[in-house]
Amino acid sequence: MRPHFLPLIRTQRPPTFLIWAPRYTHRSSGVRALFRLCHHLNAHGFSAAIKGSGQPPKGWQTPFYEGAASQSVVIYPEVVMGNPLKAQKIIRWVMNDPGLLGGDTVYPLEEMVFVYDAQKLPIASIAAGETLGPERVIWFGLIDPEAIYPDPSIPKTHSLSFTHKGQALQKKFPLPTGIHTIPLETVAKNMKGLGDNLRRCKTLYSYDHYSNVLREAVISGCEVLVVSQDRDWHDPRTCDCALNIRWDSDLIESYAERFHDHRFVEAFIDEVQKRWSVRSG
Repeated sequence: MRPHFLPLIRTQRPPTFLIWAPRYTHRSSGVRALFRLCHHLNAHGFSAAIKGSGQPPKGWQTPFYEGAASQSVVIYPEVVMGNPLKAQKIIRWVMNDPGLLGGDTVYPLEEMVFVYDAQKLPIASIAAGETLGPERVIWFGLIDPEAIYPDPSIPKTHSLSFTHKGQALQKKFPLPTGIHTIPLETVAKNMKGLGDNLRRCKTLYSYDHYSNVLREAVISGCEVLVVSQDRDWHDPRTCDCALNIRWDSDLIESYAERFHDHRFVEAFIDEVQKRWSVRSG
């Protein structure tokens, strides 16, 4: 049966915030973050739209806009090179090391640089040419509790492997002898499939330290192991590897609330207002 998609919502009016995004896919937390930021801004009363394509999840307030940037504040992720929309007001949202996955390594001083993860403030500061503080963090939860949740009644039937940004480590360090896994990328066709497979997974072996999938696996009840540069498979929640993601002590208790919480928008708008006037509605 072919999936049923709702018609995409489009807007003709230039939005206050125009967010450049690749085609929507659940496989990338960065792409999910861009679409989810659009949703949160709209939910908080600020006009926002996506410059991109794809089918976002049902219920997300993510209209698409096809016109010129005009006076919109354009939000680019760090993987975008330059200013393809020729915007006059630019926010550069750094979700990974500048230039690591694409894009520039140095940003013009007229751009406002924010990060998703406070751990990226030092390296983003170098790219921005200024010291960035916690007021330049745009962080919110990305783990959808409708798809990701524990269910101890489901038997653990298999182990999974996850490569994603860890291709170099995967080539260098094959899985330990006798370990048989199913590549997560081949079975998680959507968010529901991701959750279903993680709840049935005994152990997730990951070559990618910096992925939201690790948190999603822990919430779903998996043992999670990542490999270090010296071939040591270990729990990422207790390691000090350079590219490890942030682990909150209350992750399991708070992830659902954080997914829906858009209170961060107020602090973000306050910071943007220091440079440009932005309107709600």
